[in-house]
Amino acid sequence: MKQLIKNLALLIVICMTFVGCEPKSREDNTPPQTIIFYMAGTHLGGYFRTNREAIKSALNQNIQGKSRVVIFYQNTKSEAELKEYYFQDGLCQEKVLATYTLPAQMNATDMGYILSDIVGRTPSKSHSLIIGSHGRGWIPFGAEPESSAAHLGMKKADVLTHEELWEPKGDIVTRYLGEDTCPQNRFDVTDLAEAIASTGVKMEYILFDACFMANVESIYDLRNSAKYIIGSPCEIMGAGFPYANIMPELLKGNGISYDLEAVCRKFNEDYAANPGYSGTIALFDCAQLDGLAQAMKRVNSANKKDYITFTSMTVDEFNGRNEDLVESYDIIYIGSEQGDFYV
Repeated sequence: MKQLIKNLALLIVICMTFVGCEPKSREDNTPPQTIIFYMAGTHLGGYFRTNREAIKSALNQNIQGKSRVVIFYQNTKSEAELKEYYFQDGLCQEKVLATYTLPAQMNATDMGYILSDIVGRTPSKSHSLIIGSHGRGWIPFGAEPESSAAHLGMKKADVLTHEELWEPKGDIVTRYLGEDTCPQNRFDVTDLAEAIASTGVKMEYILFDACFMANVESIYDLRNSAKYIIGSPCEIMGAGFPYANIMPELLKGNGISYDLEAVCRKFNEDYAANPGYSGTIALFDCAQLDGLAQAMKRVNSANKKDYITFTSMTVDEFNGRNEDLVESYDIIYIGSEQGDFYV
């Protein structure tokens, strides 16, 4: 009987010991964030290579912690690869994660496949997207300069090409209004929004290293694609963002957070320190865009007599040059015709 009591007491002590010991929490090894660089096209290939080297130079400082940095870029007009940059043995290393054969014409489905594949290969708590390319803003493909010329009463023969408009001989190269010469690289803003939605992920931010993407039409289309969007309302120089300076702001606290206001400041400071170059940048909080749309509905429902009337000849042209307004003119014309926006 005494032995039974001893055994029961021992069993109780053992049970209390197990109950009293809380299991150690497992270390969370999930990367805090993944930054996806999407470098579209080959026309800016030389600048993209410089951008990648600048990114690596920043990562050489061992700033990313457990976060991941991957870069999609084209080796040719029809082939692309995805590389991951990571810190090991005191330096930024790189490895190929995937290769892609590009379609004859990029669309929302094809781009969605690429982005979904990238997201699937980089599980993390959040994803962000940086797009390097030429930019057309909200203007859809197929809206060629000839349509704008017709509104202006210009002859088709008088319409300049994109290169003639935005890369005059001897001028500094910009990521000008237009697109790469190959259709594999072309996609509309609405295609991008659909492609991101297909991944099942809402980006923390989208950074456009491309011209003319800070316009309310494009940003509104992407309002559900990201929490924040950075872009320029004007051209961006061919050199693009100063990645050596902004990567530490995108990987704050050993890669666990980001400071987009600091990114914008670094962009402005870099271009202000380089005479002969220019840079204008904007940061959008996408949570405010539905409110903006409601405000515009109230404006549009008001008495139209209260609006200031205008004609195309009284509106300042971009850069002060008539020919530079060939595509931008549609923004004014369509806006006033459809009643979406008024000056």
